[in-house]
Amino acid sequence: MNKKIPEIITYLRTPQAIREKCDRIFNLACQDKLNNFRVDLTQLDKCADYVIDVILEQYPKLDIPFHSRWQHFQVGDVPRLAELDQILAGLTPVEKAKVKFDLAIISVLLDAGAGANWQYTEPETGLIFSRSEGLAVCSFRLFCQGFFSSNPDFPWQTDTRGLSQIDVQTLAQGFQVSPENPLVGLEGRLKL
Repeated sequence: MNKKIPEIITYLRTPQAIREKCDRIFNLACQDKLNNFRVDLTQLDKCADYVIDVILEQYPKLDIPFHSRWQHFQVGDVPRLAELDQILAGLTPVEKAKVKFDLAIISVLLDAGAGANWQYTEPETGLIFSRSEGLAVCSFRLFCQGFFSSNPDFPWQTDTRGLSQIDVQTLAQGFQVSPENPLVGLEGRLKL
């Protein structure tokens, strides 16, 4: 293997390299020199107007919900991440980062759209959430309970053995799924 490859990879991950490559792609698109898409800047104002119209139609008070996994964990003004920080207080910064990485990955993988009829009632607060917010809060609570871990002494992780112990019924129970509260794609989530 070429000895320069690690250096190249390191460079390509820098903000400077990302900006340079994006700028190059943008310029090629504006010149209609790409095979799969092109940019027509004369349509930019029309596109912006369309986005504004959709926002105002769906959120007339401009109370647009967060769309970030970490913000989803905080929905309902419940300081769940502070709760997690308390649980992890005795860990090193690296250990805390690993736990939070596991949480984010499993939560995002389980968020594949809930459907219009599913909701999650958070036992700790009694609050009810749906869609991505509900999936985030549910996966957060399950993670903190050790649902994805095989180690009862260290439940705040996702590991292969823990995941392999979850079947459709267990996942349905964790996500409060019932005939009256269907979750779209339950079996597909299990396959992930």
